Amino acid sequence: MQLRLAVVSALLLTIQGVDAVSSQRVASAGSKSGTGNPWFSLLTKSWALAGESEPDQTKGLDDLAKNIVELAKSGAPDETMVNAVESIRAIVHDMKAAVNDSHALAQQQINQKAKAVASCQVPPHTDSDYLDRAIIHGENSIENVMTCRAEEVPPYDAWKACEAEKARCSNTTECCAALVQPNKYCLNPGTAPSPLPFEATCEGTSRCKDEDVTTKLAFFKEKLAELDAAEKACEDSRKGCKESYDCESLKTIWETQRTWCNRNHTNFEQGYCDLATSLEAKWDSYYHCYDTNFNALYEEEYTQMAQLPGREQEWRALLRIDSLLGALTSSDATKALQACIDKKYTHEDWAHLELMYPTYDASFTPRAHCTEELQEPGTSCLASALTTVLGYRTLQRF
Repeated sequence: MQLRLAVVSALLLTIQGVDAVSSQRVASAGSKSGTGNPWFSLLTKSWALAGESEPDQTKGLDDLAKNIVELAKSGAPDETMVNAVESIRAIVHDMKAAVNDSHALAQQQINQKAKAVASCQVPPHTDSDYLDRAIIHGENSIENVMTCRAEEVPPYDAWKACEAEKARCSNTTECCAALVQPNKYCLNPGTAPSPLPFEATCEGTSRCKDEDVTTKLAFFKEKLAELDAAEKACEDSRKGCKESYDCESLKTIWETQRTWCNRNHTNFEQGYCDLATSLEAKWDSYYHCYDTNFNALYEEEYTQMAQLPGREQEWRALLRIDSLLGALTSSDATKALQACIDKKYTHEDWAHLELMYPTYDASFTPRAHCTEELQEPGTSCLASALTTVLGYRTLQRF
């Protein structure tokens, strides 16, 4: 009898971490055997050990199994021993329930985080007719922009032609010839040839000889002809020229037209910018949602993977203890005890404790990627979409 009580005492001292509801079973056992019994006192004290960590619980259960094997001896159990074993088996049953609850909670936490990942909405692809409906219509249509640009060309060309003609007429090559300098139609006049070198020639000529006079007269007539030819060339180079040019008024007309065209052009491109900004904001929101929740799921899976072996070990220990407790009340305790010792527990005995890890499943939702080409102003994508001058003469940069 004392040996049986020693076995029960060893059982009770090493059971840890059981739900408090099972304490009612202790009271029930005490009412059957009396509060003065040693096993009841030990059973009551065992509840003070509740709340130990999972590794300590598993170690306590393993120690319990060893104590049962060491202390159990053959012999007919009495009523006190039977009541004690029943109470302890009830505690073991509660511990099994606690392990199952822990497993269910672990799977629930994983599933909740997987659900959060799946809840991230992938931005929809832009409708094919969205640009026509929301961007390039009315005043913002490409036709309107191109019409305005076409109307901008004539005043621009007129202003540039005026500036070119003004530049030509104010500085022609012919008017910059040395013989006609200085000349108001030459911006950088050179130095005109000096007549002084001819003075010596004239001074040395005999005034009484017709031949000398005729020769010198012919010389100066030739020089005069050269001067006349140079002046005529200057005048001819300025045919069609005006005395003054009012190019600024033409420039003002063009700048006014350009202001309107730039406004239309900007409004046209702004639609693309707004669309790109909206899409990028949606994708940024999706990426943040997915990455944040995926990282939380990955960490949860890693945590549960680390805790699962301890839970499986605890279940194995509870199975063995339950078997050993049954051996104590068996008609052939020695044989039953040996059967418990020889029993080999495998993964199949706690297969129900397996966890499902969503990220390892082929059906897990992968991270989506934006495949839509955003036609921002200044990009090759917009240039290829618009086979017009607007493709590269963009006014905006996204």
